[in-house]
Amino acid sequence: MKTKAFLTAILFLALSSLFPAADVVEEIYAVVNDEAITGSELLKFKADMLRSLQAELEGEKLEQALAELEKELLNKFIEQKLLLSKVKEKNYDVDADVETIIQEIKKQNNIASDDELKSALAREGIEFAAWKDMWRERRRQERLINEEVGAKIKIDNPQIMEYYRKNQAEFTLPAEFTLNCIYVKKGEQGAVPQEKMEQVLTELKPGGFVEVAKKYSELPGAEESVALGTFKAGELDKALEEAALKLKKDEYSGWIDTENGWYIIQLVEFSPQRVREVRDVREDISMTLRMAEQQARVKDYIEQLKKESYIKILKEYR
Repeated sequence: MKTKAFLTAILFLALSSLFPAADVVEEIYAVVNDEAITGSELLKFKADMLRSLQAELEGEKLEQALAELEKELLNKFIEQKLLLSKVKEKNYDVDADVETIIQEIKKQNNIASDDELKSALAREGIEFAAWKDMWRERRRQERLINEEVGAKIKIDNPQIMEYYRKNQAEFTLPAEFTLNCIYVKKGEQGAVPQEKMEQVLTELKPGGFVEVAKKYSELPGAEESVALGTFKAGELDKALEEAALKLKKDEYSGWIDTENGWYIIQLVEFSPQRVREVRDVREDISMTLRMAEQQARVKDYIEQLKKESYIKILKEYR
């Protein structure tokens, strides 16, 4: 159940049980319009954000994000308050959206029923009703951002083409090899099975590779298939890749010495490195540009909400 999809599904859920009420000192840190922001609210919000970051990040990136959260917690909570206030004004009906989201979460995590989902959430210490309310609030915020910001963003063809030209590496597919092989294990202390290897070379003829490979190859299942596999450039043993680059379709190499044995490889298919056509990546580029633009505009939108609101910081959060 602890898949990334499931962790993503519980982002922003209040985990107030992590902070016993007896330990919380009720202090007012700020006033936003007619609402006070208290210490207990900030602690709960911090727990939500911690859970979110831990679900998405790890290692050094997580440490950096946690440090940034510590510095910006009060400001982020004020921004959240302002967005929630706008959401309440809109009174969006998102029940159908939430049901669709829940069904998708169940599908991604192989959960058959609501009861099974409730049990899985309970094991994480999460109440189903609260979890569902979280998704309602999240979906309402998404609706607000889309209405106030996303719907106003237009990505045109010159922007797409400029991004495509400047980011060719992002759309470059590596060379790819599909190979058959004859494989012979090394003997004890690297002993060379010379007689067998010479016999293979004697019997190999153009057009007869598969038949000889099935007869002599020591790869598991070689009597059924002599395929070594399909590999992108850089995935093969260096000696095998160098040999493969010299072959034309259906040609085969001589014996190649590798760490674990000897190979003769046959090139079945080769796809050279290539750049994907713009028509194949247009939608991906448009989405990337849209998300970047939306992030910038959301910041502007929140700054505008701040200007339109009464915000009084009474105490910095430490």
